Amino acid sequence: MLKARWTQFGPPTSPRVVFVRGIGNVRVTQEDIDTYGAMSGDPEVICEHSTDDPEANHRIAGLAPSAPAVADKPREPVMARPSSVPRRPARKRSWLDVLLRR
Repeated sequence: MLKARWTQFGPPTSPRVVFVRGIGNVRVTQEDIDTYGAMSGDPEVICEHSTDDPEANHRIAGLAPSAPAVADKPREPVMARPSSVPRRPARKRSWLDVLLRR
């Protein structure tokens, strides 16, 4: 499913084939112009692959959903180590401890 904003089409005033970066050639019909051109703001539309048009490889299929279809679960916060627990400083090993593997 490829999405594009209406302003990426130009916005067109007559039916034609429009090149949209990231999608390719998209067929824009008069019905699309009447529907999405009259909307306030900058609607996001779905472009689907079209095999029956020799000039365009995509066409406008409808409005994109406003909310994502699958929402990610929010991550649980990672609990930090309490600062009240003192950490024991690392013991410095002498060369003899290293040699004797202590």
